[in-house]
Parts: sequence; C-alpha cells; structure tokens
Amino acid sequence: MSRSHPPAHSTGPDSSGPDPAGAGPAGPDLEPIPRAAIPGAATSRIRTSPPSGPAPGPTTVPRRKRSGAALLSGFALLAPALAAGALGGAAPARADSPTVSVNTMRTAWDANEPGLGPAQVSGSDFGRRWSTAVDGAVFAQPLVAGSTVVVATATNHVYGVNASDGKILWQRALGTPVASSSACLSPGTGIISTPVYDKATKTVYLVSKSSEGGAHFSVHALDAATGASRSGWPVTVAGSAVNSPGVAFNPNTSAQRAGLLLLDGAVYFGFASDCGIGTYVGTVAGVNTSTRKLTLWSTESGSASQNAGVWMSGGGLVSDGSGRIFIATGNGAGEGSSPLKGPGDKPGGHFAESVVRLGVNSDGSLAPRDFFSPTNNREMDHGDVDLGSGGPVALPSGFGNAAHPRLMVQVGKDGRIFLLDRDKLGGMGQGPNGTDGVVGTTGPFKGVWGHAGVWGGDGGYVYLVENYGSLRALKYSVNSAGNPQLTSAATSPEGFGYASGSPVVTSNGTVSGSALVWSVYSGTGAGGQNGELRVYDALPVNGSLKLRRSFALGTVTRFSVPATDGGRVFVGTKDGHLVAFGRST
Repeated sequence: MSRSHPPAHSTGPDSSGPDPAGAGPAGPDLEPIPRAAIPGAATSRIRTSPPSGPAPGPTTVPRRKRSGAALLSGFALLAPALAAGALGGAAPARADSPTVSVNTMRTAWDANEPGLGPAQVSGSDFGRRWSTAVDGAVFAQPLVAGSTVVVATATNHVYGVNASDGKILWQRALGTPVASSSACLSPGTGIISTPVYDKATKTVYLVSKSSEGGAHFSVHALDAATGASRSGWPVTVAGSAVNSPGVAFNPNTSAQRAGLLLLDGAVYFGFASDCGIGTYVGTVAGVNTSTRKLTLWSTESGSASQNAGVWMSGGGLVSDGSGRIFIATGNGAGEGSSPLKGPGDKPGGHFAESVVRLGVNSDGSLAPRDFFSPTNNREMDHGDVDLGSGGPVALPSGFGNAAHPRLMVQVGKDGRIFLLDRDKLGGMGQGPNGTDGVVGTTGPFKGVWGHAGVWGGDGGYVYLVENYGSLRALKYSVNSAGNPQLTSAATSPEGFGYASGSPVVTSNGTVSGSALVWSVYSGTGAGGQNGELRVYDALPVNGSLKLRRSFALGTVTRFSVPATDGGRVFVGTKDGHLVAFGRST
C-alpha cells in the first residue's frame, strides 16, 4: 500500500503515519562499491561562505549547478568511546556524532538521546526542521561536530552546516570525481565513505577519489570549524601492501566504500570494487595523523585479481581496543582466494569470505592475527553470496558470558547471523565434525546488505534490515547449555527494499521503553525514489515491531545511515539534500 507524501523538500513537521509501501521484487545481487580510472594529484578550493545568490536559510538552500554523481553510501566516523552504553549499565554522555554508527564498535546505539524518546517523536511538533541543498548525492553518513553537521558528497564536495538552522557555514570542493564504470555508482565517484571526526583536534578525516592527472585517492584532514586543510595534507594513496611487495595499489579498479576508523593516532579505511567490475583486491590502508606515513595491507597476499573487497555496505572498520581492527571481506576469485580449513590464530595470506582481526605492529604496519570463514566459503564465492555485504558489529559488555565475554555479530548475503568470539573468531572448519567454529548461528533469514544495530536495555536486542525483507529484532539470551545466543523475536509488518539502510538505535540510557530504532527505507523506485525515514519501537509486541512514525525523504542513496545527536536526526539524500528532523523547540 502506498500513500502520498508532503513535498520532499518542504519545511515543518511531517506527520506521516505508519502506512509505508512494502518491498518490491528481488533484484540482482550486485556488490555496490566504487572504483575509477588512474592516479595523480588533486585540486581543491575553499569557500567559507554559501554559494552565490540569496543567503541560505533554515529551509531549502539554493543549489549550485551540480556536476552529476551518484554513489554508494559510505559511513564511518570515530567516536571517542568504544561503546555508547553497556547492557544494564549507564551510558556515557556524548555531544557529537563523530563516526559511522556512533562508535568504533559500530553498535549504532546512541544511548544519550532523551529528546528522541517515543513520547517526543510522537508529538505533533516533531518533524522536518530544515532541508539544505548540497552539490551531489550523499552516500556518507553525516557527522556532527559540536554545532556543525559535516556532510560529504559523491561530487567531492564537503560542507559544514549549522545544526540548528541548516545554514551552510563553509564549503570545500576536493577535485573532479571519477566517472563510475557501472550503474551502481553512476555517474561518478567522489566521496562515498563516511569520514571520521577527531574531537581532540577538531579535525575531519575523509577519503576522496579524483580524476586530475589520472584517477587517485587522497586522504584529507580538514578543520571542522572552517573546512581548511591541515598542514601537510592531503596524502595520496599509492604503493604496495606490506604483504604484497611488487603489487602496486590500483586506483583504477578500487573503490573506497567502508567507513573510516580513527585509532591510536591513525586513520584506517578499506577498498573494494565498483560493483565487482574489473580485476581488484581488497586493501586496508592506514595513515598516521602526525607523520602522515601510509601503510597498506592486502586481503589477497601477492595477488592483484583475487577480489575479497572490504566494502561492508558502507559500514565502518571496527575496533574494540588499542591495536585491534576487524573487517569483513566479500567474494574471492579463483581457487585459494578463501581460507582453507585451519585455526583462526594461524592465518594464511588469503581472506575472501572472512572476518579478519588485524593487529597494528610497532612500525604501524598491519598483520592478520585471527579470522573466521564459513566452511562453504568456496560456494559463497561462486554464487556471489559474499559474507562482506555485512559489516561486523562488536557487542558491548553485558552481552556474553565468562567463556565468551566479548562477542561480535556478522551477517551477509546468505542470511545467516553469526555470533563470534572477538578473541577467538573461529578459523575455518574448527567446530565439531568440521563445522563452523562459532559461538552460535541464527537463521538463515533474508540476506543483509548492511550491519546490525544494538539495544543494551531490556535484556539486549540486535536489529537487522533484511534485503527485500523486514526489520528483524533478535533477542539476546543464554541457552540451556549456558552459551550466548540470538533468537528471532520480531519482524516489522512493513517491507524493506533492496539497499535500504542499516538501523540506528536511540535511547535514554538503558531505561526500559525509551529506545527507538531508526532506518532509511530505500523507496518504491529502482533509483531510491520515495525513500522514507522510519522509526520503530524497539521492544517487540506479539512478534511484531510497531512503526511509530515515517517521514518522506525524496530520493535516497543505497545503504543510507542516519546520524543522531541532541534530539535531532540527520539524513543525506541522493537528490542532494541534508535533512534534519526533530522537535520545533
């Protein structure tokens, strides 16, 4: 059933009720991650005032002529705290949304939002507060740095926007985006991953892809208050991975989709492909923020063509502590691209269809310390059923038991939900009789292109948005043998189409009944038309999740993730807008 919406770019509350359109027919299994065409140097210009014309106000801001680009949504900015809250514990205060999915564990749980409770969101004064036009599609999650919302676009534009009224405070153009090689990102790729904000230095780090002098990736460090480049930046991504000497990083067949991670004074990010086109390998890069030293690590040691991209539908690289980084990889190409049977703490050199824990060496280089790969990884490779369509999520303290105190959730295209031990991921074929050596497996349900959201109150829940399925709630518990488990507790009556966004959870600490689950529905059209921001009650009732409100967004990007901060929700759109929702006061 469909309904008509208010104009997509109007101001004032949108009081749409819970009657959204359902999911459509299944579509092709495509890996949506960008790539380009050649290396070189970038150009940039800075603008500290809005575009020419009438001064932008709290409604729609006049738009400059757009240099077309539609890209995938990437999301990653680092929060200083490793978790937004602990199961049964108090949540630390936050005043920013500095990274994709709230924190470095990627729980997507913002536990300091009393202004986004059920009563507030149900009020007649809750709705669209402003919509600001920007140049290009927004795939990256917006970041909140104090009173400024930082938003980056597929046309390599970056904006600082006043969180209160939507006025543009500063603007940067970071080079001409590279044209996409496929419909996944057409017509171009610029910035499609979520940047990260360092609150200590008030610096925003991001990765752009530009065409000047040939396709190349640049790592930028911008002053969050003015948009000006920090001294010594940007840094060009080039060279060979430490485990693939002589195999040069290829920007022409790479795309930077996964959200950025800020850890121990370095920025880390992953590369995959533009919809799986061409020969490529997954790569993880790191740049020291003080020395600007670059390090590269390949998911396929010694290869330039065995795939295993790190894209995770825009989810961020995960960290649960100093020197620990977790990634998930996609399909491999050819025999030996996915791990063979063996223990996780004896990793080899090829990691398609895997969750990998990387360690940071004393010289800043990266090396695998542990891994998990399903026993049917070769069948997954052949069938384009990559594990890495999902991003890993580290569960906060309170989930787990004495035997497995630090858990992780991993999902992928085949709909299985793996519960992993972060200190012993499970290797390949290390369970009883050669099965998966994991803490638990739930499903399979519908496939997931995205990552989980977590609620640590009411005993603990994990939420997933299925592809052509529902929003699903999984209840955390311990089974009769004393092992942690996730069991399906509820689904939404409303369907979610291809490439809908990953969920975000807001709450007032762990107060029962205070949590809501937010997600971007990908709309009724193949290009993201008629997208919506939906908000659900977090607690199941009779096996169902209640849709509390929905709000029209216009045309949305794939895998779009909202940002939450200070009682407001911020969403970027494919038709070039940053939209804010909240109460009028």
